[in-house]
Amino acid sequence: MFTKSIIAVIAMVSLAVADHTFIFRNNCSNNVTPRIANTNCGYSPRCNTPGSGGVPNPAISYTGPQPNTLGRGQSQTMTINRQWNGRIFNQNGNCGGSGENCSLGEFNLDTGNNFTPQAYDLSNIQGFTQSMRIEVSGCATVTCTNVNCGCSNAYPPGDLSGCGNDSPVRGCGAGDKTWTITFCP
Repeated sequence: MFTKSIIAVIAMVSLAVADHTFIFRNNCSNNVTPRIANTNCGYSPRCNTPGSGGVPNPAISYTGPQPNTLGRGQSQTMTINRQWNGRIFNQNGNCGGSGENCSLGEFNLDTGNNFTPQAYDLSNIQGFTQSMRIEVSGCATVTCTNVNCGCSNAYPPGDLSGCGNDSPVRGCGAGDKTWTITFCP
């Protein structure tokens, strides 16, 4: 009985520290500086307090290092903790600290929602500045290569309606995933 209890505790601890793998790729002709920004309460109701926003799993901020500046053809692999809620963007010098005024990927990971445990999208609401693609293991890929990529691929500039039905948002099943963010796909 004691051995089973120890194994159960080890399994729970392993789940608690599991991470998602993020691969940042630069296919642009110029350098890109990927940035990871937390948006726990600023752009989402999923604050970092238990039960907030009606979600059983509160968002946990990413506190690790930022990705390196990537030259043409370079990539970098990093881990981002479970239950992260935030944005990824190319800091081109015009973006705010959370990606304001720039194209960005938005992520709501490990929400506890049975229908879409992982939710992600591309947004150009505050302006199109960068073509991007989000690929995730076992789930739909989303790509936007120009300002007119349409609601099936990204939120367009200035659209506060959510495309009328949040059609840019993709959902993905539970579990740790490998995410590839490509700049200039």
